[in-house]
Amino acid sequence: TFRTDQDNALIYSDPPQGQNESVRKYFLDFTNYIKENLVKCGFPPCPGNIMASNPRWCQPLKVWKKYFSEWIYTPKGDSIMFSNIFFDFRAVYGDFSLEETLRDYLLNIVKDQKIFLGYLANLAVKNRPPLGFFKTFVVEKSGEHKDKLNIKIKGIAPIVDIVRLFSLEKAVRETSTLERIESLKNKHGVVKDLAEELIYAFEFLMLLRIRHQYSQVMEGLLPHNFINPENLSNLEKKMLKESFHLISKLQDLLIEKYKLLII
Repeated sequence: TFRTDQDNALIYSDPPQGQNESVRKYFLDFTNYIKENLVKCGFPPCPGNIMASNPRWCQPLKVWKKYFSEWIYTPKGDSIMFSNIFFDFRAVYGDFSLEETLRDYLLNIVKDQKIFLGYLANLAVKNRPPLGFFKTFVVEKSGEHKDKLNIKIKGIAPIVDIVRLFSLEKAVRETSTLERIESLKNKHGVVKDLAEELIYAFEFLMLLRIRHQYSQVMEGLLPHNFINPENLSNLEKKMLKESFHLISKLQDLLIEKYKLLII
């Protein structure tokens, strides 16, 4: 949207024996150059250092396979967070066969890994939509964002997380949320029944977010994801509540399927 930082990584072919260090140095020099020039273009560094300039995320194919298998087979610590970030990888330049090989590897090892998928399901239901018992919006009570709600964390992110989980369950290769929903229509029972509603809700929430951030930019403000629902029209409020109800419904289905305990 109108405000984003750098999130990238690098995969390179496994180097010939004896050339690991020289190849590694070459690509680290290259990724640092890219990072510095992206900053000049207006893309600040990632606060969590999820960038190819971080040696941890500038690795040959064999190391990426090791990372993926470790995160899936031992889902503890930061494994779930890294999975959520890196399993949505998409190639932007270079030898795309490296991406395809890693994608094949991921989808092959993740299938039927119920414990790992359960952890992802738990993450997908963590942020419940901000609706109260009387169908009122639950907003921040104090602070900088008083009377507002976070449209990204409470609305967009849960849809992205849920659709990502469904995609891993059914070995879907797409990484865009909308493309995943289209691909899942004929593969996943829940998505088959709710695909159009999911697409509608996702696009509506994204529209609210982009419109809100655009108005902030026009006012010379730093854009964020907090919106005041009282500034919406009655129709928009109704559509927002329907979107939140859909997210709650999907989260409840995950809680039942994976026998999650929500506290």
